[in-house]
Amino acid sequence: MKLTQVRGNTWVLDSWELIPLYKLDDHRCVLLDTGTVEQREDLEDTLDEAGLTPVAILGSHTHIDHMGSHAYFQKTRGTQVVMSLGEAGQLFSPLGMQLQYNNFPMALFPDYPELGTAPCVPDRVILPGEDRVTLFGAEFTILRTPGHTVDHICVGTPDDVLYVGDAMMTGRTLHYAKFPYALSMETYLDSMVKLREAKAACYVVAHKGVYEDIRPFIDLELQFLRERMEELAGLLEGPTTPKQLTVAICKKYQVGTQNPRTLAYFEHASEVYLRYLVAQGLAELRVEKGRLVYRRVQRPARAVAAMPRAPADICQKSSSLWK
Repeated sequence: MKLTQVRGNTWVLDSWELIPLYKLDDHRCVLLDTGTVEQREDLEDTLDEAGLTPVAILGSHTHIDHMGSHAYFQKTRGTQVVMSLGEAGQLFSPLGMQLQYNNFPMALFPDYPELGTAPCVPDRVILPGEDRVTLFGAEFTILRTPGHTVDHICVGTPDDVLYVGDAMMTGRTLHYAKFPYALSMETYLDSMVKLREAKAACYVVAHKGVYEDIRPFIDLELQFLRERMEELAGLLEGPTTPKQLTVAICKKYQVGTQNPRTLAYFEHASEVYLRYLVAQGLAELRVEKGRLVYRRVQRPARAVAAMPRAPADICQKSSSLWK
């Protein structure tokens, strides 16, 4: 991994995602996330070459591409793991991890080593209402941005750099993701609005980039989400079960896979979007012939207006943001 300075003592490890760290001194650092299990060797080698020992991990959330080495560093190097309360609960329990991953069968966990990193008991839990945490004399600010996960946080370093984790995505990542993951679309949108108002000298987006202004990317994602939800509503041709919708999604977006985890992801993601459409009055959930089905309903103007929209000037200038 390439180690690049962002601002002051804040650096990023550049891989297919960005893993930030804050240098406490020439030999100690605080990691903000640890990437995947597959990245572990590269991460550890890069830290060793730089002469840095991770004395703490201040994690944004417990998805597999962000917490793959929390337990490893805690066990092998005595690294302190610090998480928000909701994420700590997920990381502590293998059942919590299972539920977070669409109730994926526990018998298949050995095939996915990143899901086997739990249990990991955090050394410090950030409680609700806490907006900062001090680690080895360095104070980090906490911005709570749930929605992507149950208790996702963004972390501000002492250098006024805000690590946003997965509270938002950049354009190119959106293009390939097809459906940004969220537990609650309404909460995710609320957190993006909160993040849009956050002030920092610069921002680190895990997926991916370092920017002085992230508002154009947030506005682009709002536009993207609006289009996705409208497209999903269009796939509701008559009463549609979640599994029928998954088949329609794979066909529309040319998703060809035999991986059960990928299909489970699309089924879960589409239901999150549909629940938002139901809340906005654009779809309804009913029981027909003993099945839960979604139906498209007539789109009242107030409901359409309530869906996320990017400002017109952003839409006109957005092409470069997809690169």
